Amino acid sequence: MSIKHKFLYKVIIFLLLPSGLFSQTFNILDFEAKSNINVLSTEAIQAAIDSCSAVGGGTVIVPAGTYYSGTLFLKDRVNIHLRSGAFLIGSSDPNDYPQLDIKFKTMFSPVISNENLKDAKKKYKAFLFAENAENISITGEGTINGNGNASSFQLGNDGSSKESIQRPILILAVNCRKVKLEDIKLKNSAYWMQSYLACDDVHLKGISVYNHCNYNNDGIDIDSKNVLIENCIIDSDDDGICLKSHDKERFCENVIIRNCTVRSNCNAVKLGTASVGGFKNILIENIIIKSASESTIRDWQKIWNFIDKPNTGLCGISIENVDGGISENIKVNNICMTDMQAPLFVKLGNRCLCNTGKLKNIEISNLTAKTHSKITGSISGYPGNYIENITLKNISINSSGGGTKKDSKINLQENETLYPEVNMFGEVLPSSGLFIRHARGIIIQNIDFQNRNLDFRPTMVFDDVKQGYVYQVNQIKPSGNASLIKQKDCKNIHLKYKTKK
Repeated sequence: MSIKHKFLYKVIIFLLLPSGLFSQTFNILDFEAKSNINVLSTEAIQAAIDSCSAVGGGTVIVPAGTYYSGTLFLKDRVNIHLRSGAFLIGSSDPNDYPQLDIKFKTMFSPVISNENLKDAKKKYKAFLFAENAENISITGEGTINGNGNASSFQLGNDGSSKESIQRPILILAVNCRKVKLEDIKLKNSAYWMQSYLACDDVHLKGISVYNHCNYNNDGIDIDSKNVLIENCIIDSDDDGICLKSHDKERFCENVIIRNCTVRSNCNAVKLGTASVGGFKNILIENIIIKSASESTIRDWQKIWNFIDKPNTGLCGISIENVDGGISENIKVNNICMTDMQAPLFVKLGNRCLCNTGKLKNIEISNLTAKTHSKITGSISGYPGNYIENITLKNISINSSGGGTKKDSKINLQENETLYPEVNMFGEVLPSSGLFIRHARGIIIQNIDFQNRNLDFRPTMVFDDVKQGYVYQVNQIKPSGNASLIKQKDCKNIHLKYKTKK
């Protein structure tokens, strides 16, 4: 009997059974999936998923063993449960991943108009894919491995060629409701590990991500609403947890990220770069941030000067609004970070040349950081466009220092149309602790700066800052005659601070 006929037979039997007489559990072995490196079980696993959904939903069991598959389409009310010792591994053949015609159109999935990629289209591929589905989940103690280190997927960085953007994402959910991942281990995607686009009610709990085999190896990418990410461990070559906004008619909103450990060679927790609609009501709390456990692609110490440790990430917390969106009501609390080049990067930019974006109402509190470059924390808008209402409270930053008198006189270019990154202004900032430019309504309370080496730069530089309050700043006086706070074109700045001896 073929897999197709077995599928129809099982559905008929389940439909004829009285309600409540069966558990609606479907084992992929019953559909002839094989724990065999030489056998592709795509058809069998898909039949189990389809059968489960057809009878109203239930659980598809992946028992202990190693199963290879191409693209699997997730269906309504189906939980895929990987038991301990189960390994679901993506095929290394790109032909086993069809191009996905994503019906929910945003900037995520249009035709590319770049001159260097004239004929390319953003038709994504994925290992596990769902669109317009409800109540889908992946649980268990097993592992899903995207096989992204296969030679067939070594196609370069995002957008470097027409082929590179067609590496499969491990999990892609589009316009879905009630999506849950719990306890599962995710490893080695050929591209982003997981992306949730235009979904509502996403819950990621206790998952473990290890993504170090290719370019663009993000840990989690979110462009959705009503999202809870908790108790997760992320270890990624690219951004760890990244919120995105691809649609001008829709916010990425109501997102809570809490009780996670994030390790990254790039940005540990990031809002952006895509920020077309914007971000609203975001809470990030109780996060441990470290550099990634390995760095197979990045070698920042060889690329940039003044980085005093071989393995570092770019930035702990990055909040970026550069595509015209409106971002507001963002809270970051109780963050402990080490091994980053910069502690925080808050940027209102104009990459889209639309000149309409807003970034406001941000509170960052109870943050401790040990950093390893001359790129200090920065908060910057651009001429005529201010970041508004920023509060920094109970902050402690231990930086490498080493700034010279020449460094203190650097006149930074605006660069508002460039790709936003902590090093977009160069490898040195003119302050040792904090650089703020084009901002209105700044409150700094109980902030402590320490430099591990002599530094001749002012601790903080305020450039075009309107209405600021600075209380309880604790800092050893900068070397030479440098001031604690240097102001340029500022108005209504109220200072009350002390220096350590």
